[in-house]
Parts: sequence; structure tokens; C-alpha cells
Amino acid sequence: MTIPAYGWLLLPLLSGAIAFGVVWLIGRLAPAHPPVTAPAANDEGTARFLFRDGELSDHDQTERHLPPGMTDWTALRAWLAFRFPALPEAPDEIPAGECMNVVSVLPDDAATLCLQRIGDACHITLHDPAPGNVAENHDRRRLGTRLGNWDSALRNAPFGLCISDGAGQTRWDNTFFATLPAATRARLLPDAERVVQHGATLTERISVEGEGSAAPRWFEIGSARIGADLFHHVTDISKVVQAETVRREFVQTLTKTFANLTTGLAVFDRHHRLALFNPALVDLTGLSAEFLSAQPDLISVFDNLRDRQVMPEPRNYANWRSQIGKMVATASGGLFQDTWTLPSGLTFRVTGRPHPDGAIAFLFEDISDEVSLTRRFRAQLDLRQAVLENLNEAVAVISSNNLLLLCNARCSALLGVDPDDSLAEINTARFLAICADVLPQEGFWSEAEKRLHAHALSTAMETTIRHGAGPETLCRLVPLPGGAAMLTLAAQPIGFSLAQRRKAAG
Repeated sequence: MTIPAYGWLLLPLLSGAIAFGVVWLIGRLAPAHPPVTAPAANDEGTARFLFRDGELSDHDQTERHLPPGMTDWTALRAWLAFRFPALPEAPDEIPAGECMNVVSVLPDDAATLCLQRIGDACHITLHDPAPGNVAENHDRRRLGTRLGNWDSALRNAPFGLCISDGAGQTRWDNTFFATLPAATRARLLPDAERVVQHGATLTERISVEGEGSAAPRWFEIGSARIGADLFHHVTDISKVVQAETVRREFVQTLTKTFANLTTGLAVFDRHHRLALFNPALVDLTGLSAEFLSAQPDLISVFDNLRDRQVMPEPRNYANWRSQIGKMVATASGGLFQDTWTLPSGLTFRVTGRPHPDGAIAFLFEDISDEVSLTRRFRAQLDLRQAVLENLNEAVAVISSNNLLLLCNARCSALLGVDPDDSLAEINTARFLAICADVLPQEGFWSEAEKRLHAHALSTAMETTIRHGAGPETLCRLVPLPGGAAMLTLAAQPIGFSLAQRRKAAG
């Protein structure tokens, strides 16, 4: 079929008409969404806010009705939260396309919020049936709620609050102060003349007798003048005073106890200042009581000890200060102990111990007699050992618990034993077995072991043993005090019999 020429001219018009009809039909069938526009003029009882991407885009309130700096969702939520705590923290939490209603939590408040989110826009409508501007009513309620909270906090505070005039008459007080007896309230309030101007606070402690056998109550009162009125803060410090009394009595008890000690005591607090000392510290160190009573710091105390040569003289002062620092650190972290040998010949044992709350206690003990006794005892032991080493006889001592206690060099060379060089203890059975191997004698060593194990060695045992072609050996096992025993092995000249030895011994 051939299309006439005019038909080509009508074809664009026909296509446009068809397209317009399709668009019109789709618009009629598709669901309609209300357009998100700027809020309309302010209606009575409503306030509208428009947010885009969390930022305040428009509103229908005057600037004076809104708090300064309200430019985003966070600021709006902070402004509304006291009435509408369920307000979402971000616009994204509001269901899209729906109207979310939030009701005020305040009593006698019928206000509601209508939240509607479409795309990146969020429309907030505050409905308040109360007469007057919605934003002004909201601010009025916010200030009233804040004042009510403050009033409740002050009235129910766990300490007393009172406002009085210049004549001492109470203008306002809270529950704590009002429940005190009238006589107590009158005693607590100071004379108005004693409270100076310019806001300076008069603080004092007052004791009030308890009822019957009850303990006195202690209060701390702070009073300040503001304008023509006096503001008083009253705190019950009975437990604080009681704790201070117990602490003071405890310190006095400790002081009396430490006064009778022969060990010098110096306690430094957390700031390393001397907090406590006893008379023995004065006697041992020569530091004056006046100096110690002034609570010097730790370095000053040890400086004075160094000056008085009551501590080892350091080679140089810088190293000495470093040593003192290390000593304090060691005492703070655990236990410090050192022995000071002084130029005067005295010897001190110095012990540092940590105490609670960072305090440090140092003990100064004169151990000169102890050191001297130890030295004398060691010298006596060395002398006795030297005597044993120079004997011609082999000597061994067996302890009461049947262990080889000591032997001299001749015994070690003869038997091949030395208890000082042996890691394991040598018991009686092993020692006598060695004796029997080196100096065999039928019956003697077994009988000796039997008596030693039974602690029945009441008299000396002795015998003469001949070993090979050498001289005879006189063996004597002699009881010692405390259940110990001594074994001597002496080589006898050839032909010198046991009877002759006894006769020579007389």
C-alpha cells in the first residue's frame, strides 16, 4: 500500500499524541506521593521542621523561638529529648513513607511528634494543643523541668542546705536540714556578723550532743554571704571524726609500743617525708629529736646520717645519691636489707619495707654484739679445726642422728672420705662400711654400728687392728655429749701392745 505524501506529514503528530496518552495513563494509574516542600506558614499549635541528609533545611519558627546552633538532627534531638526520649538518634531510623508518632513522656502534656521520611528528606511536625507558640511552650517546659530537677536534687541531697537572712531566720532549707532537731539547727547556723562579704566561706566543725547515751554528732558547716542572704552547707562528718580519733589513738598506741623497742624505726609517707620515729632512732643515730620532729624528707635524713658517719662513707656524692635512690626503689618494691659497718666500730643492720599507700619503713638495728659473737665463735671453730688438723690421730665425729659430721685431714687421707666435699650426707652405716674395708676387724665395726643405731654407746669401745705389714692401728669409739660419738684411729709403734698403751696412759 502506498502512503500518500500528506500521510508522512501527519505521522509525527500522531506519534506525539500516542506518547502523551501513554504518559497521562501511567500518571493516573501510579500511586501518588505527597511532595516534600518547605513547611507551610505556621499553624496554631504546630511547629514544622524539614531535614535533608540530617541537616536542618527549613522551618516555620522565628529564630528567637529556637535555641542557638540548632542546625542538624543531633541539635534538634537534644532540644526535644526531655519530652520525647524515644525520638530516633538519626533520620535513617524512621521507616520510609510512614508517619511515625512519638508521644511526650511528661505528665499533663498532650504534645506529639509526627515523623515522616521520604528519600533523603525528613519532615518533623510538633503538635501541642496548649495555647501559645509551640516553640515558646516547649522552652518553657524545658526550663521548668530543669528547675524541677534541680530543686529535687537539692531537696533530697545527702547533706544539709539552708538559706537564712541576716537575722538568722531560715528562708529555705532542704529535707536533710529540716529533719534535724530545732536546737541542732540553731546551733549549726553561725552569727551573721562572722560571715564576711565577697563570697568568702566560713568553715567550722561543731559537735552536738547525742540523745541519751548516743555518741555526739559532728557537723562541718560552710557559710557564705551572697547579697543579703547567707548560704549554709552542712555535712555530717561523725564517721570521719570517729575514724580520725581511731587513727590518732592507734598512732599513739604504736608510738608507745615503738618507744620501748631497741630497734630504731623511721616511717616515711608517700611523699617521702618522715611521718613517725621512735626514741631508739635518736639513740642509735644521734639525730636530734628536733630535726626528726620537723618531718624532714628522706634524702635529708640520710644526708645527716652520712654527715654523722652513721652510714658507710660514699666514695663520691653523686654515686651515693644514686645508691639512696636504688635503696628507696628496692624498699618500695619489696624488701631491702643491708649491713653497715661504721668507722666507730659499730655494725647496723638496715631493713627497708614497703607499707600501704606508698609509705616506706626503715629499721636500724645495732648488731655489733651479734657480729662480735659470730666472729669469736668462728675464730673458736677455726682454732678447734686447726687443732684437729694437727693431731697425729685420724679423728671423725658422728652426730646424734647417725651422720658423719666432720673429720680431719688425716682421717680423710686414711679412709678417703670428706663430708665437706660430698654432695650427699654420709650416714653411719656407709662410714663404718668404709672403715671395715680399710681396717677389717671381725665383730668390732658391726658392734659399733649396732650401738650407734640404738644410741647405746655408753662407754668407749676400742680395739687394735693390724693391717698388712704396717704398724697396728688403735681404734677407739668414744661417746660425746648430746648423743654424738668420736672415732679415733691412731697408728701404734711396732711392738707397742694395747696393754702397754693403757699402762702408759696411766
